[in-house]
Amino acid sequence: MGIISTIFAINPQEAFWGFRGRYEGLVQIIYYFSLTFLSSFLGKKYKKIVIISILLGGVIQCIYAICQIYEVPGIMRMINSSNKIVFLSDGFKIKKEVWATGVLTNPNFFGSYMILCLAYALGLYIDEKQLIKSIIFLGLTGLFLVGLLISNATSAAVGIIVVLVYTLVYCIKNKYFKKLLILSLILISVIFGIKALGKTTLVKDVIKTGEQATEMAKGNIDEKYGTNRLYIWKNTLKIVPPNIIHGVGIDNFYFAFNGKPLYSQNGKVFYDKAHNEYLQILITEGIFCLISYLLLYGYITIKGIKSSFKNKELYFIIPVIGYLVQAFFNISVIEVAPLFFIALGICINTSKNY
Repeated sequence: MGIISTIFAINPQEAFWGFRGRYEGLVQIIYYFSLTFLSSFLGKKYKKIVIISILLGGVIQCIYAICQIYEVPGIMRMINSSNKIVFLSDGFKIKKEVWATGVLTNPNFFGSYMILCLAYALGLYIDEKQLIKSIIFLGLTGLFLVGLLISNATSAAVGIIVVLVYTLVYCIKNKYFKKLLILSLILISVIFGIKALGKTTLVKDVIKTGEQATEMAKGNIDEKYGTNRLYIWKNTLKIVPPNIIHGVGIDNFYFAFNGKPLYSQNGKVFYDKAHNEYLQILITEGIFCLISYLLLYGYITIKGIKSSFKNKELYFIIPVIGYLVQAFFNISVIEVAPLFFIALGICINTSKNY
């Protein structure tokens, strides 16, 4: 279906190679699934090596991001230019917000990366029997939580909340009460510590998101909810019916609105993604591709959940769960997506011991 979507795309060339700056065309999608396929053949020994490599990369990203928000000289950083000018008694200044991105290009992408790393570290801590390794993984869990908090990515927060709920159930089921208590103390300490330092708005943002969800449940819907995501989704759904079979073309969202992009309400910003990975697949690749993705994700997730309780291996499944949840509110990017598809492959077959 991906090939058909490419052939009938509004812009076939962009569908094949990917939209400029995104590059998630047919070639990239084939690459993603090749990573899943190859990762599925790894034994547990080599899966752990791959996971540790992901964690080491995450440590570098996280430390770099911390340096960014503290504006360490020589560190490249991005500043949110949408902040307003604040007038003071002695003049005025621009109230700036330094983004924590690591070496990525956006806090949301960095937040997605932190979900994968945090979930792996958390799972390894819960499953580890040796004291020294448990301490190391617990420390990494705290570090990656710092990274997630300073990313201020609400989508990442929602994903990790679901991961923590699953972890709670897992620990209670397996009677890991001591580890659960220690983990809870670390998580609470890090959250309050970063909030006290004024380096995160995520706690406030999550509360605001909850309030918005409550209002929507009452029927009070504002298109600005979810940082304009409802506006994007509403307009995207309008053009789904005429493109339901093969979509507008892989990575062709920019051209989906009569050959033009969807602009924000004020006309200053255009969108080249649907800000919902599942809706993005539906509008660009069609209903059959979306069903195929959902069947694959569902099969791996269900199998991973069963395996986690049967084999007492939490760390294989929770990165997948965390990513799939945040994908409802985020976009797929080449900086993070390969790690997710590796995680999918690692989760497919957890019985290989070599």
